[in-house]
Amino acid sequence: MKYNLDLLKNFNGVIKPSTINMAKLVNIIEAEVSQYRYFYNIDSKNCPEIVIEVTNANIPHLLGLSKLHHHGLPTYNSSVIFEGLKADWSLENLIKGDEFWFDENQDKIIGVLLLYQIFHIQRCKFYTTNYIVNKYLGQKYKRDNIYFVMLKAINDKSYTLELSPKKNTKKIFFPRSLKINDNFVKDCTEIDIRFLRRERIRTKTSKIKAIKWNKPR
Repeated sequence: MKYNLDLLKNFNGVIKPSTINMAKLVNIIEAEVSQYRYFYNIDSKNCPEIVIEVTNANIPHLLGLSKLHHHGLPTYNSSVIFEGLKADWSLENLIKGDEFWFDENQDKIIGVLLLYQIFHIQRCKFYTTNYIVNKYLGQKYKRDNIYFVMLKAINDKSYTLELSPKKNTKKIFFPRSLKINDNFVKDCTEIDIRFLRRERIRTKTSKIKAIKWNKPR
């Protein structure tokens, strides 16, 4: 399998997660998905235009690579994790470091492969939590500060990307979590959305270096 833009545009969700090359995956994600701001018009009186800002540091959490989900990582700094994945943190090592992580999060690897289609609204639905966030059904979204949910259904599974606002902003959001077959979204309200454009995020910060991870026993 070639890890390129054509894969991201046309990925049909059919792949064994255990066969994925993590370095090639995160490198193509950095090239074509992360480090971008995505601009949209949405059919909402409260917030007709939004921006979704996706950074490299967001990707590990979407993969379940955090202190709460993977207990064998050499660091929990998300930016360093991303650089490690780009280098040599293989799927084999991730599994050996915490075998339960793969059992619980393997579908999230597929979900990350779908991010290009999700952010470009390719056969993707968009929901607001606005009408339930202060009701019993919306307690989860209020607790996690989720304003919008993007849903991609494919091969009898649903991949939902939950969006939270960046601190001190009302129109800029970031991908907070990736859920598989999440039933909470059925209580949200679907709204129309139109993808406008994307812009590369340019930063002047020094490059984050990957750390060496000795092979787990």
